[in-house]
Amino acid sequence: MSTFRLATLNVHVFNSPKNGKNNINDLISVLEPLNLDLIAVQEINNNDKWRIFCQRLSLPNFIYGQGDQDHLGNGIASRYPFESFSNERAYFPCRGGTRGLLKCRLNSDHPFTKDRIFSVTHLDHLNEDSRLQQIKELNPYRQNIDILMGDMNALTRNDYSDNYYQEQVVEMRESFQRDKPRFDLTKLITDEWNYQDVFKLKNPQVKDEQIATCRYGTRVDYIYVRPRADDQWFLSECSIIDTKGETDHNAVFAEFKLKSK
Repeated sequence: MSTFRLATLNVHVFNSPKNGKNNINDLISVLEPLNLDLIAVQEINNNDKWRIFCQRLSLPNFIYGQGDQDHLGNGIASRYPFESFSNERAYFPCRGGTRGLLKCRLNSDHPFTKDRIFSVTHLDHLNEDSRLQQIKELNPYRQNIDILMGDMNALTRNDYSDNYYQEQVVEMRESFQRDKPRFDLTKLITDEWNYQDVFKLKNPQVKDEQIATCRYGTRVDYIYVRPRADDQWFLSECSIIDTKGETDHNAVFAEFKLKSK
């Protein structure tokens, strides 16, 4: 119990973008070697696919939280039982639909889980103002959430060199008629709420295509950690896991280790 491994992934309703077929087997082949203790997922239904996925990953405890449409559901699967969980929804009206925040505590003797609240969300895909309204209404900071994971659909400016930003971010988003790039949401989480972006903590120099988690060549999937004074755990690894096109996102993986005495 000296390590704790977790990941987040948008699973695309367990349908491969390549052919529309069930992608569970392919996702398991990517994720199983990570030996996860917990995974937070987006775009699921509360059905047998979700159950089978969790069982195949040897994560027998799983919960589901819905937005306003089945495909906007979030889930958390854990090696350890749940002590408590709840799902909250942001009712700010926007074209992208109602989004939720699923949070939980674990009932485990694993020391990493002690008094930690885990959560997952999937924010609006259409514009930054809606994302900001949603995260402010859900407010993980006010809820004392320790680990915030998910598909934020939001950008971080220092992920990109100037050339890549202009050619692959600005122009790409224009070509797909996406909203103009802004960074308000990630700044709110890190600068005002003081969460730490664990990927940047471990990989401060990684930029451009190496940091992409979605098909637009940008990073929109995150694991944030609220730092603790005198925490006995440290971030030992964080990486982006290539899902080989079996979903339209890559996974973000993090490992924490107990400090040596």
